[in-house]
Amino acid sequence: MAKVGPFISDPKAGAYCHITLDSGEKILVNHEKGGLKGGRLTIEVSKLMGLSSDRIFTCDLDSAEGAAALGTLTHGAQGAEATPLGAFVKHLRDCGSVAEVKTRCASLLAGPR
Repeated sequence: MAKVGPFISDPKAGAYCHITLDSGEKILVNHEKGGLKGGRLTIEVSKLMGLSSDRIFTCDLDSAEGAAALGTLTHGAQGAEATPLGAFVKHLRDCGSVAEVKTRCASLLAGPR
């Protein structure tokens, strides 16, 4: 199982959390400033000892598809898991690789079929 770091909150920048996947790859889940439920959530793969990164996912939580994805993830959640950052971290914490993170995020935005 992936190793989830602490949730860090910055009033000016938002909140973020580092996750080390089973593959050893490191991702950063970031909920940018925009209120408790809105704003933008991004996921980046850390490279070069954390000095650079590649963005692999972006979700506008104020859009219809972003609100639907967040609603799916937070349905019945309490505490930190009811926040955008907590919900996405919970959704991704058992991913084994970046490829699996991309697949999960894409299927989440695709909605129910």
